[in-house]
Amino acid sequence: MVAGGGTALGRELLKVLGQSRSWQLRSLELDAPPGPPPGAAAAEAGGVETRAFAPFAPSVLKQSVAGAAAVVVVSAAAGGKGGVEVEAVARLVKQLGPGLRRLVFISQHGTLRCGQLPFNLKNLLGQLDKLRAAEQEVTLKATRDVPAHAIVRVGKLEDGPETGGRITLAPGDDFDGRTSLTGAAQAVAEVLSRPEAVNASMSLVQPADAYGGVASGADFWDDEFLKLVGPELLRVPLQRVTADEAVGWLRGFAKDFLRPGKKLTTPVEVVDIPGGAMLRFLKSGTGYDDEDEDLDDDPWAAKVGGASGYAAAAAAAGKPDGALRLVAEAAPFPRVRVCRDEMAPGVVVKEMSEAAVLTRLTKELAEVDAGRKR
Repeated sequence: MVAGGGTALGRELLKVLGQSRSWQLRSLELDAPPGPPPGAAAAEAGGVETRAFAPFAPSVLKQSVAGAAAVVVVSAAAGGKGGVEVEAVARLVKQLGPGLRRLVFISQHGTLRCGQLPFNLKNLLGQLDKLRAAEQEVTLKATRDVPAHAIVRVGKLEDGPETGGRITLAPGDDFDGRTSLTGAAQAVAEVLSRPEAVNASMSLVQPADAYGGVASGADFWDDEFLKLVGPELLRVPLQRVTADEAVGWLRGFAKDFLRPGKKLTTPVEVVDIPGGAMLRFLKSGTGYDDEDEDLDDDPWAAKVGGASGYAAAAAAAGKPDGALRLVAEAAPFPRVRVCRDEMAPGVVVKEMSEAAVLTRLTKELAEVDAGRKR
């Protein structure tokens, strides 16, 4: 079911979903007559069943949403006229039944950056604050009653032949730009079926060099949705350094955060993992856990007693409290990625330490990859 199916985005999404026989489709529209359509067989015949969206008539709304297994809510802020106004979101989600398995809310760039330019100017009357509250209503409903939900933030929606082509995705609220109707609809259709998008928050944008290009294929979507796992914080293509060389460099880079004068504000434990290293944040103490490397060959290790010094530090390590995973990959192209890991419920993001790691990695990796530093 697409609430706001009468918007341009809603219509495009229904069109994309209609290309798959796995969905029976229903569109909730403000100007549709109340009650099921005559015969109620449109969806079974491969068409779209249309029902009334009457947020201030609870009995009509309950009848309109009955039986929905997956619901996409196109907000008026994102989809324009015919979309679901923020004041109606809570009324809508309240009527969603026990059979609902997936809930997706289409929002707008900037809801998590209301105090930053240029979004603070767009929020003079509290529009983004209200939209963020609507996102929270959806998340609260999902936490209580729905196995999977997603928040998808889009930019200004544009249509036309020149706006076709791929979009790009990022976790959270990272963009400020345009999004093509086609690309947004394709992305939302992917969200409905991908495990990476379960209980995820993301934003979409159309890169300027992607306008008029080819549509996104399966391999592209696989790689884009990989960004939600963790989630991903950084992706850096490699030019001169190979992925195998980058693995060793990353392990040395991570270990450097244990050296005096280079430590983070949060103590860490360093663990070698396949493809790179893990920086595990600790509530107290510090440590190093190495399964493969000959620590006695490390000059700094000797200062703390070689391998036994690292073991002693590891023994003093505090309780794990979230982590960063630093890995090098050869495919689909040589690159380095940094993702959050071990983010159990209650773990607080270490924003200052994360920023320090990402800033230092970006600078030092660029120097290595350019051949200026060995």
